[in-house]
Amino acid sequence: MPVSSLARPALLLCLTAATAVTAAPLPTLKLLVFPAPGLFDVQDDGRIAGPGGALLVKIGRASAVTFETQSLPIPRAWHTIQATPQSCVVGMSRTPDREGRFQWVAPISRADFIVYGRPDSPALAPELSALRGRAVVVLRETVPANQLRDLGVPAQEVSSPAIALRMLQAGRVDYWYVHQLLAEPAASAAGGPALKPLFTTSRHDGYLACNLEVPAATVEQLRQALQRLRRNGDLAEFGLR
Repeated sequence: MPVSSLARPALLLCLTAATAVTAAPLPTLKLLVFPAPGLFDVQDDGRIAGPGGALLVKIGRASAVTFETQSLPIPRAWHTIQATPQSCVVGMSRTPDREGRFQWVAPISRADFIVYGRPDSPALAPELSALRGRAVVVLRETVPANQLRDLGVPAQEVSSPAIALRMLQAGRVDYWYVHQLLAEPAASAAGGPALKPLFTTSRHDGYLACNLEVPAATVEQLRQALQRLRRNGDLAEFGLR
């Protein structure tokens, strides 16, 4: 049936509106980091500074991807990346239970999981089961926390490296099981009693991981950028050569 002259303007308006909705740009990508003093330092205005902040700037330039950065405690970052379609997390451990939940862009760091003590911490056998019955702290929603839970080793779980470090230095716990890049920069920045590495359990890569709804083209831009940065030596400070 022919469209009347009166109906044509309304039809054109509908088509124009539909086109506008289809062409609406995606929200700006959100890049999440964990608060890590001495590595990802959060300024008063919310900007991320320190070596990690400088790396984020390089990623933005090398990838030509526009993103906003935000520092969140690990439990909140874990919730946010699952609830926010256009989001990625810097430094996530790639474990079997997480494999299908995210797009794994590329490694961004490589370091050890280490049990630390103070110089006066009681002697300890070099195995995680030796922490049973000891005063130990871990960061919530991390590989060390899950490992101790699986072994049935009770541990105090906290949300940030700064809290865990203060607990260890103040003698509220005797051991801290944690990722090397979260512990050692924090200790250097805070000062006070030195950390004493007691033993290493494993070496892990930290990945840039993205929500499954981040466009494949964006993921590829980020992947190529990280590969270039690694070739140029920009990830050496983070354990990748």
